[in-house]
Order: sequence, then structure tokens, then C-alpha cells
Amino acid sequence: MNSTANVYNLFFIVCFALMFSCSKDESIDDPTTSEEEAEYYSLGVQIPDGASYSLSTDDLMTGNISPVGNGVEIPGNEFIQSGNYFYFFSRGEKKFFQYEMHADGSVTETASLLVSEYITDRAYSRNLIDENTILVMDPIQWGEPEIKWVTIKIPEFEVSNSGVYSIPTIAKDNGENWKANLGTAVVHGNKLVMPTVYYDFDGNYAPGTRSVVLDYPSMDNETLIESDISTGENAYINNLLAHTDNGDLYIGYLRGFYGTPTDDDVNGYILRINAGETDFDDSYFFDLSAETGEPTQVMQLDALEGNWAMGMLFNPNDIGEYSNLDNDHYYYAKVDLANQSITRYNMPKADIRLSRKPLISEGNFIAFHKSAANNTTNVLLIDYNGNADDYTIGKTIDGDGVTGYSVVKHPTE
Repeated sequence: MNSTANVYNLFFIVCFALMFSCSKDESIDDPTTSEEEAEYYSLGVQIPDGASYSLSTDDLMTGNISPVGNGVEIPGNEFIQSGNYFYFFSRGEKKFFQYEMHADGSVTETASLLVSEYITDRAYSRNLIDENTILVMDPIQWGEPEIKWVTIKIPEFEVSNSGVYSIPTIAKDNGENWKANLGTAVVHGNKLVMPTVYYDFDGNYAPGTRSVVLDYPSMDNETLIESDISTGENAYINNLLAHTDNGDLYIGYLRGFYGTPTDDDVNGYILRINAGETDFDDSYFFDLSAETGEPTQVMQLDALEGNWAMGMLFNPNDIGEYSNLDNDHYYYAKVDLANQSITRYNMPKADIRLSRKPLISEGNFIAFHKSAANNTTNVLLIDYNGNADDYTIGKTIDGDGVTGYSVVKHPTE
């Protein structure tokens, strides 16, 4: 009996040891079998006292987060992302800054670049030309044709070239020229296309629509392309340029100072420059108001996939006066540029005019939804491959009057 008991005891000891050994080996081989790796995002936000923050989170959709005490206070909020870095301009310091994003959600300032030699005021036109080049343009004097420009090589973060060019002038009357201002820019083939506006300081506009075309990267041989279909301007800070997958370039134009109502029923529209061409396609005119059935302006236009873009649209009659710009007037809509159709998302109108730097990634458009009426600011995620209800008003950014500008994504390793 004793020998039998000893055999049974030995059998159970061996089995227990084997079970423990197998469990221990599995945990060593695959320590993350039950957990997914966190993905972090940094949000560029500003609170009403003027302080700006980079605010990191691994959950865009649920809960609350406060910039104060959680974010990194930095002198800017309009992030330009390329690779594992984001860049922004500080108007007060006349510097560009480079921050590195880490997989754990942290950010590190890696360099700053003084550009006062190249920038007169606020670096009005800031453009990621390609993954290695930021192009910055600034008027030497607001409304006058001379433009300073500088290219910054990234991630090395050094000035690669600079110069001055002049926007072609248009005569007005009595020996005077129309004022001219720059907009955002994009490389189209071997040309740089930069929409512009001709106007005076009394609110009058030269008839027609225009863009400046320069040779790139030499930034010379500036010429003017024109369309007489309508009269509009291109927002000089918000992006209104969308390249589609086939290489066509679509340019959004609004009418009136920042889209406030005009007295001649002219509103927002989109023109096209075909792939391989450097002039407007006269056969194409997308009248946004005709499609929506109400006066419609376009504040921003961001390329998605195929022929689609995300439009930030609004009815100028809702605004009335310039002082009422920052209120719940704006909404997002998916725009089929080639077929001239609009799908408006069924979300409440919001104060999103300054949400200039969205993240477009893996079928999602990620920006902000700021409700002036409810005094709330949330992350907004739109599944742009879905329908008009495929959006989520997500994580709340704590604090009164917080403005969201930018969303960037961290590396995962």
C-alpha cells in the first residue's frame, strides 16, 4: 500500500510540475497575447487665455481629458506631421519648432529654427510640400505683390533655400493695382500652384478667379491662370487644395471676407486643374449652393481617397457679421469632386473653423467638434467610407472654450 501511494504521489507531483512549466514557458514566449499595443495621438489645442498644448491620449473616443495638468504647454497648435515628428510656427518668437513623438505617448522638443530672416509676419502660407520639405510663404507687406519664401528640409530641420517672388499685378484704375494676397500651395507636376485673390481694402474684388503658378523647386517664372466663371478668393491659412488619386487638382473658392454674406449672391465653388495641365479646366465648375439647395461657402477641403474630399461647409447667411464667425455655423460633408455631389454628415453644426489640421488615416477623418452652444469640445471621428451617420463625437476636452486645431498620430514602436 505504501509503495502504491508513493507512486500516485510521484505521478501528481510530475503532472503539476509539467503544468507549471508549460504555463511559464508560454508567458515568456508571448507576454502580450491578451493585450493590444496602445496607439497614441497628440492633439493640438488652445485654451481661452491663449496657452497652447500638445495633449496626448491613447483613447480618442471615451472619457475626458484636460489640457492643463496633462498636456505639454508649447508655443503653437497647428501641427504639420511628417514621419515621427510634428512641426509648428511660433509667431511671437518667429521660430519653427520640431517635436518628436514617441510610442509611449510622450513628445520631446528636438530643435527650433529661427526664421525671422525669412518671415515678416506670421508665416501665412505653411505647406508640407512632400515628406521632406516644408514651404513657408509670407507677404513682405500685406496686400502687396512681393512674397518671401523659405523651404525647410526635414527631418534635418534646416533651411534649404529661400528667396522672393512677386505675384503678378492687375491694374485697377487711376494708376493703382488691385491688392493681392497669397494662399496655401501645392506641387502639381513640376509646378507650384498657389491660389490668390485680388481685392481692395474697401471690400471690392477684381472679377474672376485666379491662381499663381510657379516653376518648382526654382520658385520662379510666376504666371497667372484665370477663370471668368465666377469671382472668389482662397483662404490664406485653411487648406482648399485637394489632389485626387488620378492627379487632378481641385481648388475651393469662397466669396466675401472669410465667407461673410455678399450682396450679389455669389458663394462657394470648386474649380479643377487636370493632371498634367497648368490651367483651369473650363468645362468644370462645381457650384456648391446649387448642389445643397442653399447658399453655401467652403472653408476647408481635404483630400481623402479616390475622387473624394472632406469639405468644411457653411451657410454665410448664418454668420452675418465677421464678429460672429466663431459660432456653430460649420459642418462636414463628403464631397465627390469628379461627380459634383455632396453627402452631409448628420451631426450638429459646430464652431470648427479653426480645426485646420485633421488626421486622415486608415479610412478615418479625425478632427474636433466644438459646440459654442453647449460650451464643449470633443474629438470627432468620421468613417469616411461609411454613410452620413458614420461619425462619433468622442473624448471630451475639459475646460471652457477650448479650441482644437490639430491631430497627429504617434509611432507604435
